[in-house]
Amino acid sequence: MDHHFIERKEGFTLHYLEWKPAFENDSLPVICIHGNLSNGRMFRWIGEKLSQGRWGTPRRVISIDLRGCGDSSLPETGFTIRHLASDIEAVLQHTGIEKAHFISFSRGVPNTVQFAVDYPGKIKGFVVGDYPAKSFVMKKEWVDNLIAKYKIHQTWGELYQSISPNQEISPEEFAERKEEFYVKKEDGIHARVHKDLPMKLQMDSEDLDLMHGLDQIEGPVLLLRGEEKGTLINDEEVQEFRRYHPSLKEEMIAGSGHSVFDPKEQTESILKDYFSNLA
Repeated sequence: MDHHFIERKEGFTLHYLEWKPAFENDSLPVICIHGNLSNGRMFRWIGEKLSQGRWGTPRRVISIDLRGCGDSSLPETGFTIRHLASDIEAVLQHTGIEKAHFISFSRGVPNTVQFAVDYPGKIKGFVVGDYPAKSFVMKKEWVDNLIAKYKIHQTWGELYQSISPNQEISPEEFAERKEEFYVKKEDGIHARVHKDLPMKLQMDSEDLDLMHGLDQIEGPVLLLRGEEKGTLINDEEVQEFRRYHPSLKEEMIAGSGHSVFDPKEQTESILKDYFSNLA
């Protein structure tokens, strides 16, 4: 896993992760787009398996930290969905990638569809993670709640004790994955997201129906959906995807709410089947 940084003209640094294929080949690369308040490390296990050729021909994998997330810095302004789509284009320009398959989770889905509208012809396959091709106004109460809950933990053990009652995660899995979402700094352990990001996202958020943008996406579309409790996409929204892509394959991830990309046997089997059949 390699780290790369891009200096954006808006005055901030954009970070992305790269997994290089086990051997050079002509297979299209894969671009991964996380959801709100997450970061590109959530796709680490997918990047490793795709690049190593565990799911067909080895592929180059790029996972982007959108502005304010992961190791990307936070600009003063510019948090509309089109600004976020421009972060994706900046990475493709920097890497020389003209066409790719995309994997997107949660609000990363509308960000990706907006990218398809603004920069057509670049998406040749799309794995959709439990979210419609729509953007919504974020409520101020959501921001206030996140700010109130923001805490700097002094030890990894303290952090685990704070999250374990709400998440079914073993000490072993926590030790393996803790640095995907948290980072240790001089004053303690922080979430890998800038504290001020929710406020900036909320201020620039708007209601947008981007379903027409699905027409700009070529190739097969796979939709991963959580079970009824916790999923953020409904049956009507799934049918809207199918209207633009009649061959849409929908998969329900057993035992999953919204977090459909957690590493589990069923998810790996579905993704392996999808990528093994791609060009």
